[in-house]
Amino acid sequence: MSSGLEKLVDSIIEESRIKADEIRKQGHGECEQTLAKEKTEAVREADQISRQARAEAEAARNRLVSQAKQKARLEYLAAKNQLVRNVLNEVRGDLIRFVQNEHAYRGFLVKVIAQSIETIPSETVRVFLSDKDIRRFDPTSLIREACETVRTNKKVGPGDTAIDTLGGAVLTSEDGRIRADCTFEARLELMEPRLLTEISKTLFGS
Repeated sequence: MSSGLEKLVDSIIEESRIKADEIRKQGHGECEQTLAKEKTEAVREADQISRQARAEAEAARNRLVSQAKQKARLEYLAAKNQLVRNVLNEVRGDLIRFVQNEHAYRGFLVKVIAQSIETIPSETVRVFLSDKDIRRFDPTSLIREACETVRTNKKVGPGDTAIDTLGGAVLTSEDGRIRADCTFEARLELMEPRLLTEISKTLFGS
């Protein structure tokens, strides 16, 4: 091979080597860029997954805390209501004992009947008592004393049936359309919201 040809071949080989090095460096750089990009993306996704996991864990913790608070509140309210009901039951017990005191209770009945007569806009008024009160008191005598107290000209007489009540009386017009319920049960029902509030304040301060 002549000297000129050798030089040409050497030149071609050298150019090829240089181009190969350039291609290799370019490929290496692109590979590095791809790896860096993938690494960045992987880190970003890992951070996102971590944040999501932390958020879900925090949400789960908050749900558990909220459920625990709700359960504690419900238990507190149940205990509070039970205590309030216990007090009301004690009130009912006191009323039962009051009814058993015939002298005091009879005076109460006369007063209740007297106060209720004028609330019935009817010239004829009927007074209904429990079977127990009818048997131990003379209804006619109770009514007479009540009428003397209010000095009414109305015609007031006993009803023809007994009522189911712990104590007190029910007064009606002659046709029964107008009714004044003065039983213990009716009064307790009317007073119960206020009693519950007062009892709650006394027991719990709220």
